[in-house]
Amino acid sequence: MKKSILFAAIVALSMTANAQWFDFSQNSNRIGIGLNMGELGRGTSYTDFGGGVSINILGVYIDYTQAGPDHKYDNHVTNTLYNDSVAFTLNVGYQIPVLPWLRVMPLVGYCQTNAGLTDATTVNVEVNGEYDASVYHDYTVTSGTRQHYFNAGVGLVITPIRWIDLFAIGTMHSITGGISFNLSEFRDN
Repeated sequence: MKKSILFAAIVALSMTANAQWFDFSQNSNRIGIGLNMGELGRGTSYTDFGGGVSINILGVYIDYTQAGPDHKYDNHVTNTLYNDSVAFTLNVGYQIPVLPWLRVMPLVGYCQTNAGLTDATTVNVEVNGEYDASVYHDYTVTSGTRQHYFNAGVGLVITPIRWIDLFAIGTMHSITGGISFNLSEFRDN
């Protein structure tokens, strides 16, 4: 076992021997947008699965991810008050290039959670055009349940091909992952 670990380490080092470590000039041509999803509100009373967006401009990374309320956009009308919750995170960080295909990003941010009620007896219709309408129920936050948290963590970004970044983020109150598209690489072609 020890020999196989040593062999893998030697192979990894030999593959990166010609690579320049911590080359911050790699961030000068990175402009990307992405989609992310994961578990939000970890370590709080209101944990849920959600999705969001991210943007990367010259190494600066910003993401927003939201989860819930689960029953707000249900199109069924019932005589029910659903106990729902909302969680969202907003993170900011900077990508540190370790290798041309690997970046690490320390993150700081904000997390908010709350509980509330979705009233399935009400129906709201919002029309955004001739064929575009959305149906939703009223959601009200239960008084005293809104909680605010400092959020910090780290992300890992891998670039398997030059147009795409895959990332995983772990913070104090969320675990998310996603895909980002490097728009500056499309512009050069």
